[in-house]
Amino acid sequence: MIKIKKYFYPTVIIALLLVGCKDESLITLPEWESAVHGYAELSAGSKDNFKNGDQSIDISFDLKWKSIDKENVVTNIDLYITFNETFVDLDGNNKTAAHGGADGILFKSFAAPAENTFTSFKITQRDVYELYKNTTYNYGNGAESVFDNSFTTRNSTNKLFIPGDSFAVDWVLTTEDGRVFDSWSPSVCNEFPEANCKKSWSVVCAETIENPTGDYKISLQDSYGDGWNGASIAVDIDGVVTNVTIDDGASGSAIISIPDGASSITFAYVSGDWDSEVTFQITSPSNNIIASAGPSPAVGLIKLDLCKE
Repeated sequence: MIKIKKYFYPTVIIALLLVGCKDESLITLPEWESAVHGYAELSAGSKDNFKNGDQSIDISFDLKWKSIDKENVVTNIDLYITFNETFVDLDGNNKTAAHGGADGILFKSFAAPAENTFTSFKITQRDVYELYKNTTYNYGNGAESVFDNSFTTRNSTNKLFIPGDSFAVDWVLTTEDGRVFDSWSPSVCNEFPEANCKKSWSVVCAETIENPTGDYKISLQDSYGDGWNGASIAVDIDGVVTNVTIDDGASGSAIISIPDGASSITFAYVSGDWDSEVTFQITSPSNNIIASAGPSPAVGLIKLDLCKE
């Protein structure tokens, strides 16, 4: 579908309508002001962002339309999705690639419900991938696939989108007289009651390891050289806990092998007598350092940095 028309609500007229006047009969609504707009919000219980490395997380929205003069009727709604990614170019500059341009790519179309009635839809990572899977971009070495290039860790299997990617869904409304509304003035988007022009979201880092299979390396150091003095890292694999420590000396390491079929792994720091001497690093099976702490690490569950996982 090609977007062909733009209708705007003049800010001054909107302000007059909202504050009213002494003689409402003096207000004349021009024909081109007979417009409609949409309003979307997250559905109850919906996540507000995609999660890095977890394609099971989707975003659910509720959308409705309204007529400013109560005369126009929306018959069809088209949803478009934009996809922007940030990257560092060959010269070390931060850049943004707008893969769908300003308008995005058509996601779906459906018959509009009655005015002021919410209709629900969801958007998955796979949905966005299917729209953009054939997209290429010149990151600096000529056109490359967005999902297979030398600048990002994105791929078409288990990591469709990564932190730094952002998205938005907007809507095009067609009325029963054939007019198409695809743009609105900033006053409508930001100030008009129950009106917005798009809903945006991004990719956040995972908080837990979804697929723990593989070898994790735990590297431990003691600045005094006499071991961890009772401190340890408690590794919990599906409820079975193994404590990793240095009995004596300045350093040590351990490999924790997680077999296929395991469902969860967590790490927790257990305090000892001389925490000020303790430092450690945890390296994932993909060779990323997912935790690094000390001296005096925080006691309890260790927060993992899973942005690169």
